[in-house]
Amino acid sequence: MAHEMIGTQIVTERLVALLESGTEKVLLIDSRPFVEYNTSHILEAININCSKLMKRRLQQDKVLITELIQHSAKHKVDIDCSQKVVVYDQSSQDVASLSSDCFLTVLLGKLEKSFNSVHLLAGTDAAEWDWLCVKCQQYLSKA
Repeated sequence: MAHEMIGTQIVTERLVALLESGTEKVLLIDSRPFVEYNTSHILEAININCSKLMKRRLQQDKVLITELIQHSAKHKVDIDCSQKVVVYDQSSQDVASLSSDCFLTVLLGKLEKSFNSVHLLAGTDAAEWDWLCVKCQQYLSKA
């Protein structure tokens, strides 16, 4: 696997390295359905899942992405437009493969308007997902 960001894509090892270094603030957004999020997610990730209503509200600018993040978070989130944002859904391989009207594309587009650095975590298989959750939990539980 590569160890670098590719456009708006980030690989697992780079995410772990960012979190471990502690040099940059990273906002993690889990865009999977709530049931999957509730089963297993990266500690501190905020679940913003797709509903037709939420997608439509985002597309029509009836809700700000920063409001949605605050509403979806379990605690107050300090939002800084200079922080890195990493979105994951555990199945998307790259940004280029996303259809223009899928929820993830809408979400990434809205995030890019509010944050300087937005990345999609490259698709992971089940074993890599388990490894990522453990590595991130080790780092985040120390923070």
